[in-house]
Amino acid sequence: MPILVIAALLIAVLFWNLGRRSAPVGARRPSGSCRWVATGNDTVSLGEYRCKTCKVAAYAKGGKPPQECKRGMGGSL
Repeated sequence: MPILVIAALLIAVLFWNLGRRSAPVGARRPSGSCRWVATGNDTVSLGEYRCKTCKVAAYAKGGKPPQECKRGMGGSL
C-alpha cells in the first residue's frame, strides 16, 4: 500500500511539473523575437510575411503578421 501512495505522489508531481513548463525544449521562439515584414506577395485571404530575425516566410490572415515564430516548423513535405 505505501508503494502505491508513493507512486501516485510521483505521478502527481510529474504532471504538475509538466503543466508548469512554459515551453518544451526545441519549441518555437517567443512571439516577441520575430520582426515580421510584409513581402507584398498576398493571396485573396492570406498575406505573406518574412521574419527579419529568422529569415523564414509565413502566412497570416486578417492583415496582421503571425503571432508565433515559424522557424521550427520546417517547410518540406
